[in-house]
Amino acid sequence: MLSVGMKLTIEVVKGDQVEEKLHTKIVDLTKKRIYVDYPINQRTGRTFYFINNTKVRVSFVSDHDIVYMFYCDVKRRKKKKIPLIEIPFPNQDELIKVQRREYVRIEANLDVAVHSLDEEKEPLITHTLDLSGGGIAVKSTSQQFEQGEEVDLMLVLPFGPNDYVYLNIKGEVIRYAPSKEGQDYILSLKFKSIEDTKRETIIKYCFDQQLERRRKLNT
Repeated sequence: MLSVGMKLTIEVVKGDQVEEKLHTKIVDLTKKRIYVDYPINQRTGRTFYFINNTKVRVSFVSDHDIVYMFYCDVKRRKKKKIPLIEIPFPNQDELIKVQRREYVRIEANLDVAVHSLDEEKEPLITHTLDLSGGGIAVKSTSQQFEQGEEVDLMLVLPFGPNDYVYLNIKGEVIRYAPSKEGQDYILSLKFKSIEDTKRETIIKYCFDQQLERRRKLNT
């Protein structure tokens, strides 16, 4: 379920409040411990330094596209002379399942470029209207692609002020629909032959946005 290289979100929690939201990845594992890089603060884009035994909430996306979270205390450690953060390996009963395989769709205004495989067609440089692990909807001023047409997508996911992930993904045009204003179109595309790591990154982004929106509603 957990593996070296997997991305984790770490939230410093106090009561029901999230004080800091951080991103890191697993660099080593044992049966009882998880070792991660010093995390990056999503708000500031800087490395975050823990005080030993800081209480945190950790979340990750499993190989089966299920989001899990667990609570624990973290410690600073040196392993092979490298400064790392140590997290206790959670027991099965400590894992909280957050969402199942169905892809949750969120509203999102993200930069995206849609390129036809026909080089004579101009690319569509636009923004997303919504996003899920299965595809996206984007704004379009014309019907320049055909239904069923394969396209190349370049999607930008902002995980923090200085933490941008650029994903190049194959897509397929599903449909065009007039916008509510009636002047533009909504272009729906599904991801096609997407690598598991890329889909995991998108699901993680959607999950992080959901948590952030819930936090704002509760404050």
